[in-house]
Amino acid sequence: MSASGSEAAAARQRAGLPPRLVAVPGDGNRRNHPAGSNGRPRPHPARTVVFLGVADDASSRVAAALLAHRSKGRIRAVSASPAAVPPDPVVAAALAEVGVDLGMVVTRRPTRALLEAADLLVVMGYDRHALAGDRPSEDWCIDDPRGKGPEAVRCIRDALDRQVQRLLIRMGVAVPTRGR
Repeated sequence: MSASGSEAAAARQRAGLPPRLVAVPGDGNRRNHPAGSNGRPRPHPARTVVFLGVADDASSRVAAALLAHRSKGRIRAVSASPAAVPPDPVVAAALAEVGVDLGMVVTRRPTRALLEAADLLVVMGYDRHALAGDRPSEDWCIDDPRGKGPEAVRCIRDALDRQVQRLLIRMGVAVPTRGR
């Protein structure tokens, strides 16, 4: 049986091997960086991704925590939902296994200003067209981790982590170290 993406990443780190996702120099906002820029990140991330939860913030908070962790502050990750619920301890433990602190993400209410400020709106499981308007958006239909057992939560965490890694590559913040 093969290891999940996050387990494999942890094993690579323990073995002293390089990660499979490599950060691109700069703040990830290539449109504002001329060739040859010094590559130093700005004090504030150039782009914002809002993860919009359906009924509660369980999935959106996990996705925002993973994006913040993977982007190392180069992308502003925001969890938004009409209802914020206390973090599920099983979900928090699964994220802690890969070095992510779920407690660092605070969910915000999805206001018009927040949604309009987003460079990308990621809707966690329902029709994005009702909320996104002209904003770039995508649906991530991944199961809600709330109330699931540890193995199921790890699978959901890993699925969200793969989506986050692909998003970082598309945004130009990271590049894969080898082709698939």
